Amino acid sequence: MIRVKAGIFSFTAPAPADDDGSYLRWHLLDHMPEQYQLPGIVLGQRWIADGEYPAHRIAGDGPLADIGNVVSYLVGDPVQQTLDDFMTLGRRLAEVGRFPERRPPLRLSMLALREWHAAPQALVSHEVVPFRPHRGVVVIVEEPTHTPGTRRDEWLQWLHTDHYRAVLEVPGTAGAWTFGSSTTWTLPPAAQGDDSYVTVIYVDAEPLATAKALAPLIEQRWATGAVRPLFAGPLRSMIDWEAWR
Repeated sequence: MIRVKAGIFSFTAPAPADDDGSYLRWHLLDHMPEQYQLPGIVLGQRWIADGEYPAHRIAGDGPLADIGNVVSYLVGDPVQQTLDDFMTLGRRLAEVGRFPERRPPLRLSMLALREWHAAPQALVSHEVVPFRPHRGVVVIVEEPTHTPGTRRDEWLQWLHTDHYRAVLEVPGTAGAWTFGSSTTWTLPPAAQGDDSYVTVIYVDAEPLATAKALAPLIEQRWATGAVRPLFAGPLRSMIDWEAWR
């Protein structure tokens, strides 16, 4: 039985040119750990697209085309209380001076977990892929087109039966988790928005090379017109791991 029921995703623009890294240090060492006091926070992670990474994007449209950072919080029970408390905690930390700089998100999404898969080469259970160290991720953000003649249910079934199997056979991939909009919980106003999906492909190998290998498969997701991409591209982990040396 999987503990994770939902995901909170905050997408922000790249750091300004004069940034000295203080914001990321604060978020990783101060703000993100504080979220673990919330009852349902299971895991917090942050990824960045800097250096060569923006040039290797597979797709981008609108404000999300400029994604520079992605923060992910995986949420378990009690989901509703955790979603409510997530916004309250941010306000409380600001009141006591623990929120020194605000970078408004391009989008804040609170989505239900829909699919979770581990690659055979990862040698771990499907339920634990995000907890395993990884070099980076390929993040895909999509929204339904509602185009006449397209069937979202058929697209979702294709993802489940065919697409993820092919993705997970690509060397360097460790797993893929997909989240989608849900009416199960009441969302705060800041997270209410259009119907969408967020997929995170966890990467063991060099992220840019793995993203290039995955690109043809990812582009197949949009062939039927059932959904359109708002963003697809690689980001690197914010922590250097020694597991592969």
